[in-house]
Amino acid sequence: MREIGQSIIGAKEKVQKLVGIPVLLKINVGRGKSTLMKGEVTAIFPAVFTVRMDDGQSRTFSYSDVHTRNVLFLPRKD
Repeated sequence: MREIGQSIIGAKEKVQKLVGIPVLLKINVGRGKSTLMKGEVTAIFPAVFTVRMDDGQSRTFSYSDVHTRNVLFLPRKD
């Protein structure tokens, strides 16, 4: 069973602090696999937030992804 370390409200507050800041995202894609992507949180909405990746793509994630640790924000060292 997964350990949940924060609430949805905490996840929203964490994402709001990262708007406009370059971040490294570790995204769980299932079956023990994950992907690292560089990007920047560009927009926040009541249920989701948008990240523009360095390659120009936009991806949308829900706050529950952050809450369940399917999306992790890591410090970016550029």
